[in-house]
Amino acid sequence: MTSGVEIRQYRDSDRENVRRFAAADEHERPEYLKKYPRLGDFRADGLAHYYDLEPESFFVAECCGEFVGNLLGAVDSIVSEQREETYTRRLRRRRLLSGAYGLPIWLVPLIRTDRARPITAPPTVDLRRYPAHLHIGVKSGWRRKGVGTSLMTIFEDYLRTKNVPGYHICASSYHHEGVSFYRKLGLCEIGDFARRFHDGFQWKQVTEFVFVRKL
Repeated sequence: MTSGVEIRQYRDSDRENVRRFAAADEHERPEYLKKYPRLGDFRADGLAHYYDLEPESFFVAECCGEFVGNLLGAVDSIVSEQREETYTRRLRRRRLLSGAYGLPIWLVPLIRTDRARPITAPPTVDLRRYPAHLHIGVKSGWRRKGVGTSLMTIFEDYLRTKNVPGYHICASSYHHEGVSFYRKLGLCEIGDFARRFHDGFQWKQVTEFVFVRKL
């Protein structure tokens, strides 16, 4: 890994950097975000249950005090989904009603995407064997320098201390770098499925690749 990069657990002081990074959508709906920047705040709030409720499973990469990437982890995906249904949805609803997101015209394609049925059936992930999951991101100028690999290694070591047997992760075809990264790391690809995705301007077909790793 590039000299000077430190991987550590999330701190409260990282919150603003994490939110800004989450808000900057370069893969999912980048053009739509340019048109409706408040969508970025909505995206950042969508990850709040990770840094507010499970910060011990959240890791940050920095170099000389500069934020360069992060890994948002969850030890138990079932608990994480419950938290997303309660804490995160309520937070977003409250902020929506308070006007924090402005006039949310941009919600329409998100809702349409959420309601669209998968084109093909997703593979089944055995949550007894792979209960943990993660979201990882590295700033563009810091990729292919070992930062992502180091974040994954630290997270795996952390899961072992918790006696977690394995984890799973899903990567979309519009984020081809992520798909290539997980394959390079040697994660087991258990299958994929196709779904419809509205990017704010038109419908697209997206392939979701599902990976697992036994620890």
